[in-house]
Amino acid sequence: MDDKQRLFRLQYQSAISPYYNGVLHGLFVFVTGVSLIVFAMAQVQSAGWAWLGLPFTLLFANVNEWHIHKNRLHKRGKNRLSQLIWYRHTKEHHHYFTHEEMRVASTREYRIVFFPAYAFVLVALQSVLLGLVCGLLAGHNLGYIVFATAIGFYLLYEAMHFLCHVDENSLVRNLPLVNTMRRNHLVHHTQALMTEYNMNLTFPFADWLLGTSDLQRGLWGTIFNGYGSQHLKPEVAMRYQQLGMEPPVPHVQAPLQAECLPVTERV
Repeated sequence: MDDKQRLFRLQYQSAISPYYNGVLHGLFVFVTGVSLIVFAMAQVQSAGWAWLGLPFTLLFANVNEWHIHKNRLHKRGKNRLSQLIWYRHTKEHHHYFTHEEMRVASTREYRIVFFPAYAFVLVALQSVLLGLVCGLLAGHNLGYIVFATAIGFYLLYEAMHFLCHVDENSLVRNLPLVNTMRRNHLVHHTQALMTEYNMNLTFPFADWLLGTSDLQRGLWGTIFNGYGSQHLKPEVAMRYQQLGMEPPVPHVQAPLQAECLPVTERV
């Protein structure tokens, strides 16, 4: 990484509360989320057609993820809340992680990878409301299935995003879909392309459907592309030529060491 990114990282880390614990952050989200899913699925009995709620919820959530990422996280809104969301993602997350360095070196850096814990609480409440509406309209089985699927989708997002910011290893390199999303997210963190390509982090259905995938492939090839860059859209390949760089691909790098900012340079 260059000196600008290194300095930004050190300044960001120095501002993290000393009471923050990245492991507890992750455990809160995943343990609570899995517990809610288990509870909801235990209520489902002889669901029949209600299982159709699972794929429909996944696809709806995927398109919604795309919309939020493209039109909220990467567009500065007019109200205070939307500006804070935009700032945390575009100005902080995308400066902390660039295509030159995507990894974290310590669990304290999970603060910039996971959404804040309150975001999970808000998503859970929204999922409850969505489940209640579906339950009232079409029966409690559908309501619980939609609720569990919505929570599961959020956990999938957080898990995929986390795996995009870990060291390269044989597991993430060879695991289908995970390897695709690692390459896609690396491309997305090329700052010149971040507002245009690869908005999905769960699976690239909406990117393929709405034309923001950097690949020129069918749906199946887009989802299971892996690390390959041979199917780039011509306009994307041209952008890389203009930037004077090769398309980034996840690769083994030297171990990343946690660093501390000297007291005199902290902000």
